[in-house]
Amino acid sequence: MNNCKTGLAWVLVGVFAVLVPSVQADTQEDRIERLEAQLAAMQRELALLKNQPSQPTAPASEQAINAAVDRAVEQKMAQQPKVPDWLSNMKLSGDFRYRHEWTDDASKVADRNRHRIQARIALNGTVNEELAYGFRLASGNSEAPLRDEGSPISHNQDLGNAFSSKNIWLDLAYFDYHPKAIAGLNVYGGKMNNPYHRVGNSDLMFDTDVTPEGIAAVYNTSLSETVNVFGAAGGYYVRERSEDADTSLWGIQGGATLKFDDAKKSHLTAGAGYYNYGNAKGRAGLGTDNTQFYGNRSTGGVFDSDFDLVQGFAEIGVPLGDLPLRLFADYICNTRAVSNQDTAYLIGASLGRTSTPGTWALSYNFRDVEADALLGVLAEAAFGGGGTNVKGHKFGVNYQLAKNTAFGLTYLMAERTRSGETNDFDMATVDFTLRF
Repeated sequence: MNNCKTGLAWVLVGVFAVLVPSVQADTQEDRIERLEAQLAAMQRELALLKNQPSQPTAPASEQAINAAVDRAVEQKMAQQPKVPDWLSNMKLSGDFRYRHEWTDDASKVADRNRHRIQARIALNGTVNEELAYGFRLASGNSEAPLRDEGSPISHNQDLGNAFSSKNIWLDLAYFDYHPKAIAGLNVYGGKMNNPYHRVGNSDLMFDTDVTPEGIAAVYNTSLSETVNVFGAAGGYYVRERSEDADTSLWGIQGGATLKFDDAKKSHLTAGAGYYNYGNAKGRAGLGTDNTQFYGNRSTGGVFDSDFDLVQGFAEIGVPLGDLPLRLFADYICNTRAVSNQDTAYLIGASLGRTSTPGTWALSYNFRDVEADALLGVLAEAAFGGGGTNVKGHKFGVNYQLAKNTAFGLTYLMAERTRSGETNDFDMATVDFTLRF
């Protein structure tokens, strides 16, 4: 065993002694040859570089960079969960108003001071290219004229009832069909915004918070660059009765606006309307307390008159320096009144517009609303305490404090006649309004 190991060791020593010198000799020769070849190659490359001008690499263009960024963003977005169309087509909006209200009713012993809020939130969206919808919730007192279902003429909610929770009502719920084949046509169904044109934001026939219920069609189109025509027609449900004929409203209105200067800052609008309340005469009052008629004449607990109303209106707008000035008038006559108390009219003016911070607007109107000129339960809520058989003045000033933030002052100086007695009814309001 030991002899084998000894013999193998001597063999390895012999091989190593033979190979090492040859490897060392080959390595030195090869190294010299390689160095000489590398030196020659470097000399050739250096000569080429000296004979040719340098060519810097052109930077990538801005357009190419933007295109690459866009592709990267698109790829990233494609990996994100897709938002449903119905959700992306929804819009949320609303407003909040804080009001202090002072009332001096000469028929009462003392003046009244109230703090009131108005809160509304609306959801609008599109179903497809021809169909949209809208919903709105609004605050409001459970008081006259419709305690059980909320007032149709006011979203004000009184504060100060031992911190009680407040009411929220369904104020709007409608569809809006606007066919592509008839541009300018909108068909509404449900509980909707007032579809009729109101010059100077007139609240002569309806309080501005009234939202009619039924079906209406509104059409608006331009005949030329200076002439625009508009119209609206609809049928509405005023009072459903299980054992008697329903009270309804059928109304149609039309008009035109003419712009008559090069800058189109001046305009003239005029139009007319007809409104027929079916099945009012001989019926009880339309509020929760059906013995109340809100200024309309009654005998034996029922309306004396029907209400078939003819309307005419006009507005002229001109610039006064940099401010828009509007003069307007609204006239209504009840052709079915049984007395000569059948006429209502409003004339007014406004100057300025609240649009951006620091802008302001002034407004004024005078109205005279005779007892049976229109349906009292839907008339303006604040003027003279609401209803008909009122006349007097309304002054207003509004100032835009900041974006979507406004401050307003209003003073109403009215005379109201009830049961043959006429009293002063004055009111002042201070408003702080936020919109979103």
